[in-house]
Amino acid sequence: MSRQYWSESLAWTTADGTAVNTTTTETIVFPNVTIPANFMQDGRALRLTGYGRWGATGTPTFTWAIRWGGVSGTVLASSGVATVSAQTAAQWQLDAILQTRSNGATGTIFTQGIVTMGTATAPTFGTVTNYGVPIFMGSAGIATPAAVTVDLTADTALSFTIDFSASSASNAVTGHIYLIEALN
Repeated sequence: MSRQYWSESLAWTTADGTAVNTTTTETIVFPNVTIPANFMQDGRALRLTGYGRWGATGTPTFTWAIRWGGVSGTVLASSGVATVSAQTAAQWQLDAILQTRSNGATGTIFTQGIVTMGTATAPTFGTVTNYGVPIFMGSAGIATPAAVTVDLTADTALSFTIDFSASSASNAVTGHIYLIEALN
């Protein structure tokens, strides 16, 4: 891939991701995207954008993550544990930026993002009681983010995952739109 200085889409969906439910094992929301060896050079940034729907029964916890190296790879950013309330077919949104701080076999990527989990109930005008609250994502969850050391010299899977605290068909996430862009 070129070292161009304009934005380009690297990956996108043309169909929904497989619904994730009835599990307490961290699972990818969309198929992994392979980032080519040496693509992430100093300063290069990727933007991940995702949208979908979620549901829950009771008050389970959800943990969203972006990983380098597949579902068992290095966490670049995590939402930390978010306790949710019962919802049916509510919407979620993910926005994150991954920027290379240094390249090579011990390269570093700094990632920050936000996951917003909406509700299935429209808000009352003038209040925010039914709006979703943005959940910040960083290398240490919602705490102070930092650059993460990863090998940037090999083809590597980039993963977007979800993990639930309780297994139920109602604790579910489905991805509808996913886009990865190279910003420079």
